[in-house]
Amino acid sequence: MEATIMTPNDPFRSSYRGVPTGTRLNGIYEIEAVIGAGGMGEVYKCREIQTGSPVAVKMLLPDMVENEAALALFRREAAALHNLPHDAIVRYFLFTVEPVLQRPYLAMEFVNGRSLSNMLDDGPLTLEALIKLMQRVASGLHAAHEHGIIHRDVSPDNIIVPLDDVRRAKLIDFGIARSTQLGDKTIIGSGFAGKDNYASPEQVGLYGNEVTAKSDVYSLGLVLFHALTGQKLDMGGSQFQLVEKRRRVPDLGAVDMRIRPLLERMLQPDPALRPSMAEVANWTPGGSAETSATPLYGFDPLRRPEGEAPTPPDRLPVPARGRGHLWYGAGVALMLLLVGGGGYAFYKLIWSGPGTTVLPPPPKLAGTPAPPKAEPAVPQVGRQEPVKLPVAPAVTTPSPTPDGVGRADRIRKYVAQYSGGDCFFILPVAVSQNAAVIEGFGASTVPFDTFDKAFRREQGFEASVGVRQVTPAQCPAVKFLREVGNEQARAPRINLSATELKADETLSGTIENFANRVVELLMVSDRGEVQSLTYLLKPGIDSLSFALPPARGSGPQLLLVVATPQVLDSLRQPKPTPADTFFLQALSESQRNKVAIVAAARYVLLTN
Repeated sequence: MEATIMTPNDPFRSSYRGVPTGTRLNGIYEIEAVIGAGGMGEVYKCREIQTGSPVAVKMLLPDMVENEAALALFRREAAALHNLPHDAIVRYFLFTVEPVLQRPYLAMEFVNGRSLSNMLDDGPLTLEALIKLMQRVASGLHAAHEHGIIHRDVSPDNIIVPLDDVRRAKLIDFGIARSTQLGDKTIIGSGFAGKDNYASPEQVGLYGNEVTAKSDVYSLGLVLFHALTGQKLDMGGSQFQLVEKRRRVPDLGAVDMRIRPLLERMLQPDPALRPSMAEVANWTPGGSAETSATPLYGFDPLRRPEGEAPTPPDRLPVPARGRGHLWYGAGVALMLLLVGGGGYAFYKLIWSGPGTTVLPPPPKLAGTPAPPKAEPAVPQVGRQEPVKLPVAPAVTTPSPTPDGVGRADRIRKYVAQYSGGDCFFILPVAVSQNAAVIEGFGASTVPFDTFDKAFRREQGFEASVGVRQVTPAQCPAVKFLREVGNEQARAPRINLSATELKADETLSGTIENFANRVVELLMVSDRGEVQSLTYLLKPGIDSLSFALPPARGSGPQLLLVVATPQVLDSLRQPKPTPADTFFLQALSESQRNKVAIVAAARYVLLTN
C-alpha cells in the first residue's frame, strides 16, 4: 500500500468546521472545545455529563470513517490504551461509535498541560530534567512493549507535560497518526504511522521494514536530542533523504558528553545494536543500565557510583539557552578518527555507531590534574618514563543468573576459538542462551559470512555480526588484537565523543578500566602506519582523557588502547611505523620480558 501524506492544508480540511460545541456524544459526554485537528481526526475537550469531569475525545473525520487503514489505527489505539494502565500513558475510558454522527471516537484522560514541542519553544531542558523526562517516558514505553504494543510515533508532539513538570509527562497517540501544527506532515500506510523527522530506519524501509520496540528507542533518541539541545536533528526530507540520513548515527557533537554515549546507542541504524527500552528507563549518569550485554571487547560492566547523585529540585526549570560542548583540547596536527559499529550488514567504509554500553560521566576538568608543564616540541616518546596514572578501583561483574549461563559460556568459547584467517578477529559483545551480538574486524566480508553460517549451524540461531572492514595494510593490527584477545575482561574501555567525523571536525574521549597499568594510545591509519598518541593523554579521576585536532583525509582508521604492567619501548616509537613491524616488535618484546598485554580497539572512519 502506497504511503499517503495528509496535512491540515487538504481541501477537505479547509471546508470542514468540526463538531459544534455543546454536541452530546452517546448521552455521556458533551463537547466544550476543539483541542487539535490533523489529517485523520480531531481531539475535543469534553466533560462527562453526569460528573462534570473533563475528558479528551478523539474522533475520526467523516471522510475517514470508511477508510479501513484509518479505522484499523483507531481501533489499535483503543486496544492499546485499554491494556496499558501506566501512569506515564494517558488513561483510556471508552471506545464506541456515536449513533447520530456515525463516527467512532475514543474517550480518554484529559491531560492539562502543553506538549513537549511547545515547551521546548522556551528553550532546551537541563540534563537533570532531561534524564527525568527520559526515565518517565521510557518507563511508559517499556510497559507498552511488555504488552506487545509499539507506539510508532514517539515525538515531542506526543508527550504532554502537565505544569511543565517532566516527572508527570504522559504519552499520547497510540496508533493514530496526526498533526497539530501546520505543515507538519504525518505519514500513514505501509505499516508506518509517525512524523517522518522522528521515524526510525525501519519505518522508512531499512532493515526489512520490520518495526519493533527498538523503533521506539530510536525515535525517543531523536526526541531526547531535541529536548537537550533545543534543536531537532534534520532527519526529514524526500523518501531518499529519509533513508540516507538514517544509514549512520547522526552528528551528536552538541550533546552533553555524560549522556552522548547512550544517545549514540539509541540512534544506531541497526535495531539489534540499540538498547532495550528497559535499559533506557533505568539509565543514570555514571551507572550501568539494566542490561545483560557485555561491553565491547569483554569490558567489565560499569560500576555504579558509591554515593547517590544529588537530587535536583522537583520543579525543573527550562533554561533559555543550551549547553556548550565539553572539552576539546588542542594538539599537534594529526589525522582524526571516526567510530564504527553495527550489526550483520557489510557497509563498506560506511558504518555507524560504536555500539557501546552506557558510559559514566567524563572527568570534570576542574578536578583534572594538569599535564606535565614541559614537553619537547617533538615528543621523544620512547625515552619518556611512564606517566603516573591514577589507580582505578576494581570493576566488579554482577553474578550472572543461573539460567542459560552454561550455554552462553559455550557460545563465548566457540567465538573465541573460531579461526577465520590472518585478518579476522571477532569478539562477543553480548551473549545469552539464544542470542548473540558479535563484533568483528577484517579486510574481507567473506570469512564473516562463513562464520555467520557456521555459527547458525552450530548454535541453532543467527547471531548479529557487526563487521568493521579494515584495509589490508591494517591487518597486522587485527592480528595483534587476535593475539592478545584472550585478556578481554581486563581490557581498557574507550569512550569517544562522536560516531562520525568529517573534515576539520574534532574528537575527544576518555579511557577507563586500566587499573594500575601503563596505557598507550595508538592510531593505525588506513595506510598501515602506527602513530603513538600517548603524549596526548591527560590524567583524570579514575580515567584518562584525550583531545585530538581536526580531522584530515578520509578512510578507515583504528584507534587502539594498549595496557601493560610496565613500559614496552616498542609501543612508544617516536615516528610513524609500518603496522607489521610495529606489532611484531611489540609482541616480541612482551614475550621476551614476560609482560602481559591487553588491548581494546575502536573502528574509526573519516568522511569527506
